[in-house]
Amino acid sequence: MELELGPLRFGIVGAGRLGLALGLALQQRDLELVHVSSATVDGRARAARVLGVPAHEDPVAATQLVDCVLVCVPDDELAHVVQVLATRPSDSSPMQLRVISTSAHGGLAALAPLAAAGHDLGVLHPVASVSDHDAGAAALTGAGAAVGAGSDAVRTMVHALAHALELRPFDLADDAWALHAAACTLAANGPAVLLAAAEELAAEAHVHPDVARAAYGRLAASSVDRAGRVGPIASLAGPVLRGDAAAVAEQVVAVRASTNQADALYIPIVATAANQAFTAGRIDMDVHRALLEAILDPTQFVDPPGGVA
Repeated sequence: MELELGPLRFGIVGAGRLGLALGLALQQRDLELVHVSSATVDGRARAARVLGVPAHEDPVAATQLVDCVLVCVPDDELAHVVQVLATRPSDSSPMQLRVISTSAHGGLAALAPLAAAGHDLGVLHPVASVSDHDAGAAALTGAGAAVGAGSDAVRTMVHALAHALELRPFDLADDAWALHAAACTLAANGPAVLLAAAEELAAEAHVHPDVARAAYGRLAASSVDRAGRVGPIASLAGPVLRGDAAAVAEQVVAVRASTNQADALYIPIVATAANQAFTAGRIDMDVHRALLEAILDPTQFVDPPGGVA
């Protein structure tokens, strides 16, 4: 396959889960992968076996005789790898590289030593969770991908590469990478954290763990699916959207009386849902006020445990 800027030969620095997944995705789309590198013996053996290309310990070796290098190392290794590549020997081929980082950490600023060394820079951060290379290659298809670039030419190339890999690229401002990374952290971990809290509440309610996981997991999955189709605010449901302050108050009392500290999640989430619903015009001011009062002082609406009805 030829990209918009012509045929490219790729090297990958960092043959972990994402590096292997991207390597497989390149090969599955008939893009030429020439070299990879990994800091560990096991990583190099796995990369050579999975991708069938030379796997090196030295990241500089993965930049030889290629047109584009994808840097797929963990965030805490990025600065070191960038410095190594920025000081590669002057007789390396090619002398000038197109280096594309896959990390959201620092965006283009994290690649500054490479810019000073005269290389063309870009960022292509797949918004996808890669658990293993085989599943990861499939998970990349259709995933979003944040793009940053040091020039219009590189931006065009990164967009073309993203489309070739069946990613959905979107441009990100240079100062927005930390916010983007935080959004990814919430999206990737938020549902799991909330389900864990839901299972803890269910356990206290004597619901069998398998039953709880199936029931609440299905509910969460349907909520995420609906949010993806109609938008997060439009998908809000339950007593907040009904304006049922008494129901919210009853839940607040029960959660605060539980032993697992779920109120640290439940209360800000319900309050945020009420605020978002009000801002979007889905509930009126009186309902919004009643919901917040139910969260702050639920005894206005329901007697505490042991109280007299």
